[in-house]
Amino acid sequence: MVKSKQTCKKSTGGSAPRVTLKLPVPTAVPAAQEVAVCEPLQHNEYCIVCRDGSVGEERLFLCSLCPRAMCSHCMVIPSAGARMIEADDVTFICISCHIGRERHGRVSYTPYCGFYRRDKAVFSPFLPICATLEVSLKSELSSAPLLMIHLILVDHDTASGCFDLTCDFLRPYFPTGGFEVCTIAFDIGNALKVESYQSKASAIVQALKSSWMRIVIAITNHTDNDRGDPFVGYEGKKKVYVSAHIHSVLDILLSPWHRLIDGAEESYLWLFSCGALINNPTSFACLQQAVINHHMTATIAFNAVRFQPSFATHLLLAFAELVLIERLSIQLVFPDMVGQSYKLGRHTDVFLLMPVAPNSLTVTKYSWTDSQLHPWGQYLPVQCPDCGWANAWEAVSKCKQYSFECKNPSCRKEYLFSQPANSRILMPGKRPGACWIAITFEPTPGIPDEDEMHDDLLDFS
Repeated sequence: MVKSKQTCKKSTGGSAPRVTLKLPVPTAVPAAQEVAVCEPLQHNEYCIVCRDGSVGEERLFLCSLCPRAMCSHCMVIPSAGARMIEADDVTFICISCHIGRERHGRVSYTPYCGFYRRDKAVFSPFLPICATLEVSLKSELSSAPLLMIHLILVDHDTASGCFDLTCDFLRPYFPTGGFEVCTIAFDIGNALKVESYQSKASAIVQALKSSWMRIVIAITNHTDNDRGDPFVGYEGKKKVYVSAHIHSVLDILLSPWHRLIDGAEESYLWLFSCGALINNPTSFACLQQAVINHHMTATIAFNAVRFQPSFATHLLLAFAELVLIERLSIQLVFPDMVGQSYKLGRHTDVFLLMPVAPNSLTVTKYSWTDSQLHPWGQYLPVQCPDCGWANAWEAVSKCKQYSFECKNPSCRKEYLFSQPANSRILMPGKRPGACWIAITFEPTPGIPDEDEMHDDLLDFS
């Protein structure tokens, strides 16, 4: 007898009947006077050079041109000038601003002196720096207020904790506060449950401080394998999941938080659910429309049929470091983010959706490509579908077109892979012959009528 067992599920797909959900009251963007406005610019809590704090006799000097800071440990300040730099008319310019102004032609190339009185250097001939920059010249080490919100489907049973791990990674960067994590298990399967969720979320919003510069929302749930509808909970007392259209789900889940989202400088939405949400044309169109409607800075989603959130850990940690801490543009650093996780690319493509105008957005698909395993980001079957041989493929040609032929002499099944249209090759990967590619799609936002809903799957190959 063949031995078997059951373990905790890691993927986020399944099947659930569809229900129609409506907000108890119409959602509306708060009036201008009701929106909480972010606090003025705050300086970083850590040195931009050594990325550490200051204790004891060490001090952090705050740049007068940007939010960065540098510690006294990374500079050789002459003992005779220690009192001189404490004068009210002395200003400090960090090394990043000094180099940046030279590169952009705002000032001529001069030795770095750091401290200035009425635009004249306090120290001569220069201020020695004891270390090298470990981050980009555009980077900060920001401790600006950050709110992390995790919305999890009730009784969600997948084994994943990438969001919790990311929160643990971020927490030390906020030694004086300004970092909060909110976790809510949602069950919005009927009208009464919708009201209950909104009441609970609104109470949390009321208890939180009103000003958050950055807000990150992650939604972890299942999706219907055919329609791409996210699961929303249980419709009645019987514990059978039901699902609803993605735009309705996002309207209900996000509406209590909009008082905070609309006052934030940046807001991000991570969708940890299976790929039917993306692969079904109707649900993907509804998602795009919801991205436009909710004005999030960026939305990240995945298209693996049985997506496992734990594989996104490296991507989420890179997002935390590059976007949330170093304050770099997500559009600029997304190739670096995916480049840190080729194993994620073997599991799923990654989609970045960003509004660019009141009624428009950009849709970019990031695919990992390997000349032997994942040619041009497309899947090569592990088994020949004609003869059943496993590991049967033999590369025939490699010149921007990859051709594979079954090794079985009586079969010779062939596959041909070409570079996708509107794609660009990103940085080389960790494996020889591997890299990530970015593919730009024509947006198709919209919410079709009920009689137009269908279950056809999109082909993103």
